[in-house]
Amino acid sequence: MSADQSSWLRHPLVTMVLGFILTGVLGTAITQHFLDQREQEKLRAQSAIDQKQAVQKFAQLNEAWRVYAEILAGMLRNSMPDDKVTTAAQAYEKAYVDWSVERPGMLLIFRGLLSSDNYQFVEAGVKQSLVEKIYNPIRHCLATSLAHVDDKATSTRTLEACRIDELLERASGCSFALAAVVSDLAGTRSGWFSKEDKAEMQQRAYDAIQKQCP
Repeated sequence: MSADQSSWLRHPLVTMVLGFILTGVLGTAITQHFLDQREQEKLRAQSAIDQKQAVQKFAQLNEAWRVYAEILAGMLRNSMPDDKVTTAAQAYEKAYVDWSVERPGMLLIFRGLLSSDNYQFVEAGVKQSLVEKIYNPIRHCLATSLAHVDDKATSTRTLEACRIDELLERASGCSFALAAVVSDLAGTRSGWFSKEDKAEMQQRAYDAIQKQCP
């Protein structure tokens, strides 16, 4: 390009126009980049809040039901007056209904927080270990004991025969282990963990569930 042909590029007006164009294009791109980053940070923060709330609610509902079951068992064991036993039984049933109603929604949230294989593992822990092996036997035990509430000796023997204290202890350990596992495994979906770290955390989670939710 000759000096005459390129001289117009050095004209102050041309330089100013080009500056405006470049500033507009680059400025817009940079601004959008930071806006996108900020939006991603908001999504990550909201996801962390949702995760924390879901895990806390799961743990709270499990513990509430277990505590009311323990109170009812104590009432039956100590041959408390019928009106107090009835009140305890009603509170226990309400806690169980609350937990049963909320459980499907919590599992759906867990499904969104976990990878497919981790969710299947947690779901099996909830349904097969916590519900079928612990909660259902507790309910059967208390229902049978309540059916003999007029016969205090039989009611108490029923609780001892089904080892209610052991079941309640297992309920606490298993439910908290599941809540901890969900919290830990949900974090592995971020890009902060290496493949090896994820595998190690997953193995620790599996070991914890197998120990607390046999």
